[in-house]
Amino acid sequence: MVIFTICSNNYLAQAKILGASIKKHHRDIKFYIFLCDEKQEAIDYASLADEVIPVSAIEQQLPELALRYNIIELNTCIKPHAIAYLLNERNIDKVLYLDPDIKVFAPLHHLFEELNTVSILLTPHVYTPIPIDGKKPGENTFLNYGLYNLGFIGVNKSKESTAMLAWWKEWTYKLGYIAPEKGIFVDQLPINHVPIFFSNVKILQDYGLNMAPWNIHERYLSEQAGKYYVNDTETLKFYHFSSFKIDTMELPLVHYDRFTMAERPDLEGIHKEYNEELKAARHDFYQQFTSSYSITREAYLIEQEQEAYPIKQEKKLLNRLLKKFF
Repeated sequence: MVIFTICSNNYLAQAKILGASIKKHHRDIKFYIFLCDEKQEAIDYASLADEVIPVSAIEQQLPELALRYNIIELNTCIKPHAIAYLLNERNIDKVLYLDPDIKVFAPLHHLFEELNTVSILLTPHVYTPIPIDGKKPGENTFLNYGLYNLGFIGVNKSKESTAMLAWWKEWTYKLGYIAPEKGIFVDQLPINHVPIFFSNVKILQDYGLNMAPWNIHERYLSEQAGKYYVNDTETLKFYHFSSFKIDTMELPLVHYDRFTMAERPDLEGIHKEYNEELKAARHDFYQQFTSSYSITREAYLIEQEQEAYPIKQEKKLLNRLLKKFF
């Protein structure tokens, strides 16, 4: 059994917090980081996880993918391949993926137990309707970006999961862009099809899983005896600190403006806690690193634009001449 994440060097503070929170509840479970970047001498990778695996070590197509995709698209596109690698090359029978900006607050044994009989585990963004009032998110948000949040997925080693991962990888390697207006959004949107295309898929019904800024209309936090509970009934298993901005103590209103932090005092404690943990994990240090793949891609795009410039100018001149004489 393994829990893993994927990130570039600039997100290693978040990944460190994730790993420490996993180990607090699961000392016996391995935590891996797949590094979508080149290793830097200044970084002590051994202190961050049981193993930090460069994506370049498991994917020969990475140079091509790195030119095609921006760094967000690149990090997400290799997820199905990383899962397949763990199941097949490392011979691991059950795998949980968590985004690096997640923190675990309770044991996740029950998720591994689910994978004894279920091939694929998913968590929807929301469980209940959202008022149509012009605020974000609305229900249409998830039609554009995905019904299920791929900050989490659980997969076991089975024929069904092998088929799903192969299908999903083709999607992410060919259409892993951020283009929701075309029905394309990284690795996440195609997962809408999974409960239809594949059997033995379970959509988890647990408000304590994947609490995040997009679902706080239906979830409130309380603290009892040092533990967090959702809606006073369910243990908070993990919280997704998506789009978290350090030292602002505000919710990510640019994406989700349904509530401000002032309107949700129940969230203040958990956000203060995470803010301080980011500082202790040397967030500012890791933020200085720009992904080597971003640098390479930017240089490539500039070169492509320069090569295309004379052709564009020639076409403009031809169009002017055609308009003038014909």
